[in-house]
Amino acid sequence: IERIMFLKKLVDKNIFDRNGYVVLDTELIHNPLFNDLINAFEDAVNLELKKSSIKKLGGYIMGNFGINQGPLGLKLYSLIFEEEFVNYFEKITSKKLNSFDLNYGGNLVLPHKGQQHFHTDGSFEDEMYLISIATEDITLMNGPTEICLGSNNKEMSLEEFFFAKKQKVKLTMKKGQILIRKHNLWHRGTKNYSDKARLLLSFVMMPKSRKVKIEKISSKFEILPNFFNSNLKGRFHEIIYVKFGFLIIFLKLISAILKNLFTKQNKKNI
Repeated sequence: IERIMFLKKLVDKNIFDRNGYVVLDTELIHNPLFNDLINAFEDAVNLELKKSSIKKLGGYIMGNFGINQGPLGLKLYSLIFEEEFVNYFEKITSKKLNSFDLNYGGNLVLPHKGQQHFHTDGSFEDEMYLISIATEDITLMNGPTEICLGSNNKEMSLEEFFFAKKQKVKLTMKKGQILIRKHNLWHRGTKNYSDKARLLLSFVMMPKSRKVKIEKISSKFEILPNFFNSNLKGRFHEIIYVKFGFLIIFLKLISAILKNLFTKQNKKNI
């Protein structure tokens, strides 16, 4: 197996902590094993998308799915997590790789769909990282992840985030580049304007100390629900989210503001 070999000067820990992410250049695109793997992933995606059951999954209306990499994920792991990359990951996170459990996941955005609301992955204090590998060029046209630069540095409620000054960045990537992102960086999926489903493969790093149940690697590549349950209640929630997203945000903001006012009033009465 060929080594990845980073091409540009690596970002130091201070910059990573401040911005909440880093995108690494690699030579993976020149690695035949990597390209064969990506072709296998694309074949698996196309096979799954042909199934009528895909329309019943939570996330279909929004057009944004999770995935289980299946056996292909183990091969991808062996390509990515070689010594040079592991040393860099441990340096910028100040954590040992063996202190994490891995979820072999990713994100699939359907053509002409995929718009999300800004959110974080889990609570602020959970120390999780996402290592994502671009299987193709991710451009402004095929659903790049949009982040709010440095929003990982302060815990914010929804209303605080809503009214905060933001520096938004859409993370375009070249095929073979690797994104390392902190879970508490506010982000969202954007619309895929292309005619092709966009796949992003990710390893979700969860501290073993959290004792979270990790999804096992499936026997084959699978497309999974994302955000919403695959039932009638989940479908209704998803329709509201997609068609009336502004209403959800408005109601959450009103609820949060009223809750804060109620809490302040109770403190005065004590």
